[in-house]
Amino acid sequence: MNAAVEVKNLKKSYGKVEAVRGVSFAVAEGEIFGLLGPNGAGKTTTLEILEGLKKPDSGKIKILGLDIEKNLSEIRGHVGVVLQSTGLLPELTLAELLELFASFYENTRPVQELASEFDLTEILERKYNELSGGQRQRFVLALALLHNPKIVILDEPTLGLDPAVRQRFWDVILSLRSRGITVLLTTHYMEEAEIVCDRVAIIDHGKIVVQDRPTKLINSLGVISRVKFMSSKTINLVELEQITGIVSVRRDRYVYDLETEAPEASLRELLAWEKDFAGKIFNLQVETATLEDVFLKLTGHSLRE
Repeated sequence: MNAAVEVKNLKKSYGKVEAVRGVSFAVAEGEIFGLLGPNGAGKTTTLEILEGLKKPDSGKIKILGLDIEKNLSEIRGHVGVVLQSTGLLPELTLAELLELFASFYENTRPVQELASEFDLTEILERKYNELSGGQRQRFVLALALLHNPKIVILDEPTLGLDPAVRQRFWDVILSLRSRGITVLLTTHYMEEAEIVCDRVAIIDHGKIVVQDRPTKLINSLGVISRVKFMSSKTINLVELEQITGIVSVRRDRYVYDLETEAPEASLRELLAWEKDFAGKIFNLQVETATLEDVFLKLTGHSLRE
């Protein structure tokens, strides 16, 4: 598959602060690729360089096979952007803003068609600052797709949205992939990356620590999952240690905490074992490993720190 975005050894400093320190990655056509990391890791700076808003100190970038230094104007006609914060003329309605932005491009989608797709039809006569968080994000994404771009860049697209609205926005992002649009996004919500991204790159202190498919990262780094339950009768810990995948077993009164490298296999075997157990286990919980665990293992600190 051809690369829609190619970044090689990208560097950017502000005085003595190295914001981006040799970042390299490629995004395939039609792929959703996530840059993950805490605030200040270099995610937004990387995107701003890709968007042509900032110049790198060094490094090479190709978008749709075109060198960004030589072909920025042409590239912008194929890329839609959703920034963390969007400054829009406050006196204009959504309909007027869509018409204004449509005037910047040669070929655009009909405003009413775009409004219908993003559930904006009923609020087209309202102004941007009158919208809720979810409505604002739908609108700025509609603006980004106005000119039928081949690539969409989303910088923290669900930041500040409540969980229900965020989940609905995930469906919108996934629908872009189904239309063959390449998506490059940043986020510090690890569950968001696991759900929507085909591949991710974890970035910390301006450098990419690792990149791969979310499930492969979780499975390949030996990150531990947990199975927890309560029991009506005391269980011999040695019996639990014999279950497939179990790394360690701890007991705190009635609660048993099993660390496992193979949560699905361990759970199946535990339930089979229960059939011959004289007591009963209940309040069973499975805490699977996440990208947050991967980040902690690779960097030594939590994503939120």
